[in-house]
Amino acid sequence: MNLLRLTNSIGDKYMSKNINSNAKVILPQTKAQGFRDPCAILSGGIYHLYYSLVQNEDDGQFFYLAESISHDLKNWSAPRILSPKGSEYNYSSPGNVFFQNNLYHMCIQTYPRRDGETYGNENSRIFIIHSKDLIHWTTPELLKVKGDIPVGEMGRMIDPYILQSGDEFLCFYKQNGVSFSKSKDLITWEYLGNCSGCGENVCVLKEGSSYYILHSPKNGLGLLKTDNFSDFEDFGTTTLNQEAYPWAKDRLTAGFILQRNPKHDKDILFFHGDDESNYTFGASIALIENWNFKKAFSIM
Repeated sequence: MNLLRLTNSIGDKYMSKNINSNAKVILPQTKAQGFRDPCAILSGGIYHLYYSLVQNEDDGQFFYLAESISHDLKNWSAPRILSPKGSEYNYSSPGNVFFQNNLYHMCIQTYPRRDGETYGNENSRIFIIHSKDLIHWTTPELLKVKGDIPVGEMGRMIDPYILQSGDEFLCFYKQNGVSFSKSKDLITWEYLGNCSGCGENVCVLKEGSSYYILHSPKNGLGLLKTDNFSDFEDFGTTTLNQEAYPWAKDRLTAGFILQRNPKHDKDILFFHGDDESNYTFGASIALIENWNFKKAFSIM
């Protein structure tokens, strides 16, 4: 079922808010590597940044799940690859990392391009991995977010994000806009529906009974708000200060908010900018410190 009903619809016209944001590139694109789809967690004074590493190798282009760490948000370690090589998998696009029951959990996707496809094919699915220390991760487990149906009937799905809400988990993923499912244990899932007016790479924040969904339309970052997953208020999009970012000339996208206090005045926005002048999926990861999403979308 399609649960889209925008209470403040902007249709096909973007309400672009070009905030003069001081973005800092932390993982710049090279001829051999592109950096995409960031998410982060702060643990023990260390920022752990997870992302899609797109690597151009002698035998082709491959996606990997990778990590870099920092103590100061300025100096970042070289990529540490966390997933195996293989175009039939191409593990990538970490949605978020959360801690529950003495384990860290991270949701990721596969992006199969075994037959030379440009984009992940219909076998793209979403998975979860676990860790005790943010260093060693378990083998990926399929998230059966459509319930107990055959894997082949689940449909193409990418870009997962899992939010703990009360005594249940909500999983958001790209399928027919954004789709959402719920679970009590991260194993058995119930499909809830979708919002076709939402873009990809969602990041979801909960305040009281409201859910704010940061998402990526054709270009820039969009924001939706819902209290019931039936009615969605649309606050438009921002392209930040994209015209000043040559490294994001083709697209600015995949925003992730690392919340550092309840007021959101110390949040960090991570995102990537596309520059595909040299190869498809060429991108750099940047951040903006002390970014307040409510100010950015004029909803204070």
